[in-house]
Amino acid sequence: MNDFLKSKVIRNDMDEIFNDGEYCFLRNKTVLVTGAYGMLASYMVYYLIYLNIEHNYNIKIITVSRNKEKLDCLLGPHIHEVININKSINDFIEIECDYIVHAASLASPQHYTIRPIDVILPNVIGTYNMLELAYKNNAKLLFFSSCCVYGNFSDDKTIITEEDFGIINPLDLHSCYDESKRAGETLCVAYYRQKKVPIIIARIAHTYGPTMDINNDPRVFSSFIKNAVNKENIEIKSDGSAKRSFCYISDAVTAYFKLLKDGTNGEAYNVCNTEQTVSIKVLGDVISRLAGVSFKYIKRSDDDSYLEDTNTNTLLYTSDKLIKLGFSFNVNLEDGFKRVLSYFEETRI
Repeated sequence: MNDFLKSKVIRNDMDEIFNDGEYCFLRNKTVLVTGAYGMLASYMVYYLIYLNIEHNYNIKIITVSRNKEKLDCLLGPHIHEVININKSINDFIEIECDYIVHAASLASPQHYTIRPIDVILPNVIGTYNMLELAYKNNAKLLFFSSCCVYGNFSDDKTIITEEDFGIINPLDLHSCYDESKRAGETLCVAYYRQKKVPIIIARIAHTYGPTMDINNDPRVFSSFIKNAVNKENIEIKSDGSAKRSFCYISDAVTAYFKLLKDGTNGEAYNVCNTEQTVSIKVLGDVISRLAGVSFKYIKRSDDDSYLEDTNTNTLLYTSDKLIKLGFSFNVNLEDGFKRVLSYFEETRI
């Protein structure tokens, strides 16, 4: 049975995140997390459990999940540390809480072509339900959005702040995710302005960590890790020139809680490690070297359902606004992916 607190990698991450002065606002509070078995939200749940077990924070942790088996597998012997609501967030939930982390979303592009309605509804209907719950409880809500909301820019645009916006074609296959995240943000701000609901928006870029589902997530960094863990050649299905910023999950989780504590209500913040921006080819080189495997190009098959992001512009989503809150990134690309590979090595023992 999985015990995440016995993992050296995850335990080290939890210890690095911890700073009592930053998290005392959570003591004796109730925190509700949607999308609790997703890659990002699961690490937040891990950390809340860690605070209770290791530092006696007495946080009441509520998760919303329709897949109890998946949650049992995720939390293992610590499943009793949470109260799970076995319900869809597309239905209204009535429960008392102080903080809401709304992270439920089908984020992987593999869903965009075959399940676009299922991609849209949690970001719109689910967000509406969470905002209604926040309103009734006077709770603070952190909405997981995406840097995809920025859309496409002209070739000369590279530095993207929270005030910049490009073009999104609503008829594009990718837009079921991008536009529904935009709609979710607009709903959040509407509730803040009209009903004074305290909301914070996290615009999240590429994030990676031990909780990646490497067997079912076809995104490039997850696929690279899957190859590396299986001691296979790392395969690239493009020319590798596209550049992305990669943020390790312990930095990301620290940022999310920082926003929940100190973020300005009604505003959005980029959560992306701009200093760790590399091309996909460089990423493949780093992971292949760490894993001791080779790196090669293969042609994408015609029946490949993965919807590739064809935007190859080097867009740097600056996190200056987040950093002004007193936040700093601590994990570089090589260290982060070394931790991920070490974690999967642990799980094989």
